[in-house]
Amino acid sequence: MYLNITNWKKNKNATVLLTVFFLISVFEIHSEYIGNKNLILFSKPLIIPILVAYYLTRTKKINRAFLVSLFFSWIANLLFIQNTIDFIIYGVIFFILYRIVIIYTIVSKVKMPSLTPLILGCIPFAFIYTSVTIFTYTTIRESVYLFLSQGIFTIFLGGFSLGNYILNSSKQNALLLVSTLFMTFTQFLFLLKFYFEAINMLQALAMLLFVLGQFLLTKYIFHTEKHKQKIDLIKNLKVSV
Repeated sequence: MYLNITNWKKNKNATVLLTVFFLISVFEIHSEYIGNKNLILFSKPLIIPILVAYYLTRTKKINRAFLVSLFFSWIANLLFIQNTIDFIIYGVIFFILYRIVIIYTIVSKVKMPSLTPLILGCIPFAFIYTSVTIFTYTTIRESVYLFLSQGIFTIFLGGFSLGNYILNSSKQNALLLVSTLFMTFTQFLFLLKFYFEAINMLQALAMLLFVLGQFLLTKYIFHTEKHKQKIDLIKNLKVSV
């Protein structure tokens, strides 16, 4: 009885936090669209902390590496608010750290695909990154190496997620793949701002993809936890037999 009440409270709290997360996200996306810097400064810093609270409420075993990655993502987003070249460069550095920790988190939980599906999965991401780099080189110039450094980790994560989905089109792998695609497109939208006048619309769209990508990644982490619990249960049953 006590356990049922505890689970009910946890589920209720998680639902409230998730609702607040999406409400704040919608508010932030609208703030980006209308270009109101004060509203952005109020809403954007809240998104990741609320997602962290939601994760801590739902998870049965805290993944510290995942929390570290969310911290790096939070710092990167705070730096991107300023929208000056120095802050953007620092933001990209923290986003690279975010990518590194996320890759570590995922690879430590999921079996690596064999070389062939990994390479096949990397090809479309590498092609897109190369094309965008060539297209935007005249604009980013000095920052091209930083952009390419970030691209290496994004291409690997894209190849990993697509390769796993090719081998096993499960809900878990689909969540990782869609999350990776959303987070990759946010980087391209960032570069498109240099070429199009509808900057606010592109920024709002990038924020929408970021929020959805981060949420789907969190759902993916929950699924890996469930998968591990099933494996541990099967192992324990075999030992007991």
